[in-house]
Amino acid sequence: MIDPVFQLSALAAAGAIAVAWVAPRAVQRVQLSLAKHPSLTGHVRWAKRITGWLPGYAYDEDLFFASDAAAPQTVARRKAGFRRLAQTYTQRFPKSVAATAQARESLSDLQFTAAYRVPFQYSGYLRQHLAVGAFVQASQGVLVEDLDGNRLFDLTGSYGVNLFGYDFYKSCIAQGHETARSLGPVLGAYHPCLLYNLQRLREISGMDEVSFHMSGTEAVMQAVRLARYHTRRTRIVRFCGAYHGWWDDVQPGPGNPTPVQNTYTLRDMDERSLRVLRTRRDIACVLVNPLQALHPNRGAAGDSALMDSSRSAGFDRQAYTDWLVRLRQVCTERGIVLIMDEVFLGFRLAPGGAQEYFGVRADLVTYGKTLGGGLPVGVVCGRAALMKRFRPERPADICFARGTFNAHPYVMGAMQAFLQRIQSPEVMALYNGIDDRWDQRATQLNRQLVAANLPVRVAHLSTVWTITYTEPSRYN
Repeated sequence: MIDPVFQLSALAAAGAIAVAWVAPRAVQRVQLSLAKHPSLTGHVRWAKRITGWLPGYAYDEDLFFASDAAAPQTVARRKAGFRRLAQTYTQRFPKSVAATAQARESLSDLQFTAAYRVPFQYSGYLRQHLAVGAFVQASQGVLVEDLDGNRLFDLTGSYGVNLFGYDFYKSCIAQGHETARSLGPVLGAYHPCLLYNLQRLREISGMDEVSFHMSGTEAVMQAVRLARYHTRRTRIVRFCGAYHGWWDDVQPGPGNPTPVQNTYTLRDMDERSLRVLRTRRDIACVLVNPLQALHPNRGAAGDSALMDSSRSAGFDRQAYTDWLVRLRQVCTERGIVLIMDEVFLGFRLAPGGAQEYFGVRADLVTYGKTLGGGLPVGVVCGRAALMKRFRPERPADICFARGTFNAHPYVMGAMQAFLQRIQSPEVMALYNGIDDRWDQRATQLNRQLVAANLPVRVAHLSTVWTITYTEPSRYN
């Protein structure tokens, strides 16, 4: 017969062991919950549920113009202005609109962008009454020409690709073609211009080794794979609002059909996030997109944010620098790989990119867009220990990555032209006083907007600008 005292002692001991095992994990769980961003991207299970529950609906004409309960005279002005705009489009862009309508029948990309060009409640009425062209046939400087011969300012710079204007990149592509013409599209072997590109990329990034890919998304995928491979950990950390491409692990929440369990979306510039990094042992890497300095903890400016006037932006260089310094320190202490995703910003901030601008060195850096001289490219630069894809002592334990078109001769040729030109005296001079110059331009424009009594302001991170509204309105 078992001694009751012994039974109680055994139960107490088991209880103590259970508490000792559970308590730290419970604390970790609470810390993680506090550090997660409260948005849907921070809580992927709820995001999946809510996006599945939200029904589709569309505003009719009355609600389209009065969704914010505006005064009748305001609604009348909106209707009149919209009709003038629609008439102008019909007159100015018939060929471009017709080509777009024809392409939309079989181009799924265009169907998606057309449906979500504005918040879905407004989309149906807008598409019915205001057709927009998606074709252009020529470019020059900062202008593009559509199929109807209209020459229009391109404020997007092709998503950031054309940082120096179209003529600059046309010339890079032409020079790249001449460089690679004798070899042509020979894949697998390398064109000798790759040697120059390697040298320059190592100088720019401050890293040991380089790998080439076909897009920024691919480059980020490879950087994360390498971090997981070398740390033998699975979790990755990103910050709310940051964009790192469209693949599953870096796009939790709405837009991803599969809930991502290995990705934590934490609060940017928050001590609670650093506490999570300090106390967990399963985090392989932290992704940082420096563009977030313009709108910490918020998504990149999009029309959906206008529905509740939540779009806001502002840049504090010192505050963001301090945050990156502390983040770098924690990652170093915990053996976490810090990945700087410079695909979008590229070399807007400084000749050495965001690493130079903020004075913080990452473990891996990704580039894309403008680096290809106008052609598609993705690049990973990193420390030698992190770039290795195999273990000599375990020959079957590899981190496979390959792409048929990686280091394509024509892409390498255009990249060489780009890298040569950005170190020219003319381009380097553009960086002199760049912050003061663009600060003054933004300040001047905001003063003019105030003087005109318009509820619109601009905010910027160097040459990256966005628009905010001072008066809440669903009709922004």
